[in-house]
Amino acid sequence: MEFETRTGKVIIDDTKCSNCKTFACVKACSLYGAHLFRINLKENKPEPLYSAEDLKRLCTECLACEQECFLRGFNAIRIELPLHGLEEYRKKIVSVLR
Repeated sequence: MEFETRTGKVIIDDTKCSNCKTFACVKACSLYGAHLFRINLKENKPEPLYSAEDLKRLCTECLACEQECFLRGFNAIRIELPLHGLEEYRKKIVSVLR
C-alpha cells in the first residue's frame, strides 16, 4: 500500500504486518499524526480511513508511523520526503572542505 503526501510518499509493505501484534504505526498516527488508519482485524494489517486524496491532504508527515513501526513493529513503513536543495548544499560543503 502506498499513498502520496503533500511533499512525498508513504509506502507500507503490508505483507510484513501479518505477524504484527503491536500495530504501533496506527497508535503513533492517532497520537502524533492525523489518525489516518485503523486495524483491519480480518487481514491483520492497517487500513486507511480516508481516500488517497484525503490522505494526501491530511497526513502531517510527522514520521511517527515509520519510527514506531521500526522500533516496535516489523519495519514495514518507508516515508520518502525529498529535501529540495540538499544535493546543491552537499556540493557546496564538499567544495569548502577541499
